[in-house]
Amino acid sequence: MDQHLKKKIDKAMQSLDGMAKASPPPFFFTRLEARMQREKNRWEVISSFVAKPIVAFACICLIIMINAVVILSSSNSKNVTDQQNSEQATADEYNSVSAPLYEFVNSTP
Repeated sequence: MDQHLKKKIDKAMQSLDGMAKASPPPFFFTRLEARMQREKNRWEVISSFVAKPIVAFACICLIIMINAVVILSSSNSKNVTDQQNSEQATADEYNSVSAPLYEFVNSTP
């Protein structure tokens, strides 16, 4: 068992013998610096501004506030319409000429 373990350790250590330090391709750092110093175009400026968390949070809050205003204003206008309809129904009831249903009319001659 001990020999088997030593063989595995030796095999693992031998696999590391041919390794060399990783290096970037030629002119990598020059290209990287050039890209970082490059002037940004209009779309990059806009996308970097919109991608900021505070701007995204402000946009979400604005959308939620607009939705709340629309919902509250529609419920208020609905209440006004319901009130007008109930007032009209009350006026119609007072103007009715026929007898109400709960008053029985003697229909026998």
